[in-house]
Amino acid sequence: MTWIKNAFVDVAVTLLIVLATTQDLAWARWIVLLYTPLMLILKIAVLLGGRTLGRIKQKDSGVPVWFYHVLYAVNVVAASADRWWIVAGGWALIWILSIATDVRARRPVAAR
Repeated sequence: MTWIKNAFVDVAVTLLIVLATTQDLAWARWIVLLYTPLMLILKIAVLLGGRTLGRIKQKDSGVPVWFYHVLYAVNVVAASADRWWIVAGGWALIWILSIATDVRARRPVAAR
């Protein structure tokens, strides 16, 4: 369970999204509105950047892939429940790109 400290930012963002969707906090909503596209750009860069970028995060963090999927699911559900469709769509896309990156990272090098 020591990997949880490596996922601190991801857990904090999920908590922030839940807070932004359940409370009327403008500052929290702005942080989510800024962080979501940055995360989306990062996921696209990892997917397009090949093995090197994809392996850096996996090697350093030690966080199980399923944990990120749970966090992304919570983000999508929380944003959808608040009818915050743009953020929900952004996190759904981040989730899909994460799955694609994981599938790509698991394929043998010769198959690429």
